Amino acid sequence: MKEVVAIIPARGGSKGIPRKNLKLIGGQPLVGHAINQALSCRGIHRTIVSTEDSEIRQVAMSFGAEVMDRPEKFAHDNTIQEVDRLLCYTVDRLEQTGEQIDVVVLLYATAPLRDAETIDRAVHLVTHEGYDSALSVYEDTSYIWRKNGHDTLEPVNYDPAKRGPRQKEAWNQYVENKAVYVMNRHLLMNTGCRLGGRIGFVTMPRWRSIDVDQPEDLRVCRLLHENLERRQPNPPDRDPSLSPQDDLPDRTVLATKWRDV
Repeated sequence: MKEVVAIIPARGGSKGIPRKNLKLIGGQPLVGHAINQALSCRGIHRTIVSTEDSEIRQVAMSFGAEVMDRPEKFAHDNTIQEVDRLLCYTVDRLEQTGEQIDVVVLLYATAPLRDAETIDRAVHLVTHEGYDSALSVYEDTSYIWRKNGHDTLEPVNYDPAKRGPRQKEAWNQYVENKAVYVMNRHLLMNTGCRLGGRIGFVTMPRWRSIDVDQPEDLRVCRLLHENLERRQPNPPDRDPSLSPQDDLPDRTVLATKWRDV
């Protein structure tokens, strides 16, 4: 059996929301949600929080995670591939103590609406289906434009002269949502990158894909989580008749409450 370790990076500092990883959603801190999700996964054998912060350390331990000190050089979110290098550092530290690591799962604490089933599906791609790495995404049907010079735009993924219903456009377009990353240990350590080789993916509903980075993200997540708990404990992830934009629980209630925030 392959040894699978989940690593949750959780800095004490953050730019958009001070002390972000300790902010509460449904009475639990963001880092606590990530730990609970990892511990609920059948395919994950160890859950480690990497932090330089003493309060996050105590919270992580209270939720049942192991904790590893995060070196100062990986604590500022200001260098290229900082988290990937942190993953390599963590695996190296574990292997120096004689631990065997086969697969690494990266879970950011900023995806509180992710569920354990999605994580397990991504893990299975790497442990049993021959993928070297995998990530979570959501389907997107946006018409995308880019700047062409300083004051004009050009379309990226469609021809305005041949505009059709978005559901019938030819592209398969997905957005990386930063909720789940799974990688073979050898890929990570040999390339220094979390993604590479044969890359698999798992899809998530757009409403579960919020990455908490700004205060408005936190407010929306709180409303969604409150609605989720009030309506039903395990709602279906996706109604196939709905577009990703429509796949939200009780959108009318959310819109009304959002105006009042």
